[in-house]
Amino acid sequence: MRSLYQSLFLTATLLTLDATAQLSFGGHPYGMDRSNDLPVAPITVMAEVDATSLMAEDEERRIAGIKGPYRFGFNHATDIGLDNAGIWHSMPNGDRIWRATVQCPGAFSINMEFHDYVIPEGAQVFVYNEMGHMLGGFEANSNPGQTQMGVDLLPGDQVTVEYVEPAEVAGMGRLRIGQVTHGYRDVMGMTKGLNESGSCNNNVICPEGDDWRDQIRSVAMLVTGGDGFCTGTLLNNCNNDGTPYFLTANHCMVGASTNVVFRFNWNSPQCTPTVNGPMNQSVVGYSLLHNSTGSDVALLRLNTTPPASFNVFYSGWDKSSAASTGGATCIHHPSGDIKKISFENQNVVSSSFGGAQCWRVNDWDDGTTEPGSSGSGLWNADKRIIGQLYGGSAACGNDFPDYFGKFSVSFSALQQWLGDCGNAIDGYPLSTSSISEVINGADLEAWPNPTTGLVNMVLPNGHQGVWTAMTYDAVGQLVSTDLVPGGTERFDLDLGGQPNGLYLIEVRSGDVRLQQRVMVAR
Repeated sequence: MRSLYQSLFLTATLLTLDATAQLSFGGHPYGMDRSNDLPVAPITVMAEVDATSLMAEDEERRIAGIKGPYRFGFNHATDIGLDNAGIWHSMPNGDRIWRATVQCPGAFSINMEFHDYVIPEGAQVFVYNEMGHMLGGFEANSNPGQTQMGVDLLPGDQVTVEYVEPAEVAGMGRLRIGQVTHGYRDVMGMTKGLNESGSCNNNVICPEGDDWRDQIRSVAMLVTGGDGFCTGTLLNNCNNDGTPYFLTANHCMVGASTNVVFRFNWNSPQCTPTVNGPMNQSVVGYSLLHNSTGSDVALLRLNTTPPASFNVFYSGWDKSSAASTGGATCIHHPSGDIKKISFENQNVVSSSFGGAQCWRVNDWDDGTTEPGSSGSGLWNADKRIIGQLYGGSAACGNDFPDYFGKFSVSFSALQQWLGDCGNAIDGYPLSTSSISEVINGADLEAWPNPTTGLVNMVLPNGHQGVWTAMTYDAVGQLVSTDLVPGGTERFDLDLGGQPNGLYLIEVRSGDVRLQQRVMVAR
């Protein structure tokens, strides 16, 4: 089966995806349609950035064993608002449009923070570039209850912000760009492919990640401080209720505003070569519940619960103080790269790092961590979190250790939110059966595979219960659900309307769950 997976991954074709992100509510900016003949938006040009000096500083931090945040940009303080910049224009339907363009000479990407963000009912905000990439439309519920908001990255050195205000709410909105980040690192692959991280890292979609599909969905990349990347994990609680508690490292949050962007499911849709995946599953904003240097821990509650379409998972945890046996696993975004998974086959040991009580990974056996991995979870062999990454000098090609702040040390402070239900809990939502469970040793078969659209699925014979067949895309989004009558041994699945790429077919009946990967390649 492993060789079949590798064959499918190697024959995968590029999946083309739009670069929309965060909780947005549809709509389309007037300024992206040239037929609207809008006046040219004034351009605010930021000062140039000395990327060479900034990268030299970053290298000094890496040598010192500082894993994050992985700095990719330089923050410019700005004051660009509806009342002092840009240009207003009235449309025939009564809408008023405000547009302002920001240019960062030589930047690979631009992101920003709105330090005044009050959007009335019916109004929307868009951010877009000349290459057709767009973020939005953002509304008040894109960061509910807040009057500030961070915005994820767009490629290129120039972006336009557009605010659309219906006539009935004229004058009620407030919008001010308080920070613009000049991306001096090519983290979006403008001049290179992805895989900026070391070549020893494993994309999570590779067969190495098969036993960790749930936990992979709990991990997000943070855009923290506007200019850096870290990693963190959604945590389950004793009520199993999906409250969006989020574990990361204390040092990732030092100096960060509440406008952190949390990007979920940013995964390559194929194992190799790495290609870009969807960046349309982000939320913004959080409340800091607890942070401490004693175990370099930060527990956040996200302002917005990731919606059902994100298909997230809330990882379980183990608060016992005994060192785990059977190895450990880390899921992370090294160097701000697409999500990776790393493995240590030996037992972790108790240690300290930077004054914090930690678990030490002596040397990674498969994969590694890098700056940007900071805050990522460490799972034990039972797939439960036991710590979060603080620092270390591990990298591809060396056997140096990494250090993870102990969850057992953190828990006494976190218990008031996570609850008291014993030493360990599993993740949420809870599964009732194993992914690998089969009937009489049979498998779910699919042919042809790869396919141009129509797939013939072959089920184990002798089972009379009704099957539910669910199709997930490469980043875990459910794209279709079909019912298959009991006693059926073969059925057709039509993927003709789906883009090229890798799909996971899962069929369930009672407590039985079978899976097969199918590649659509035209």
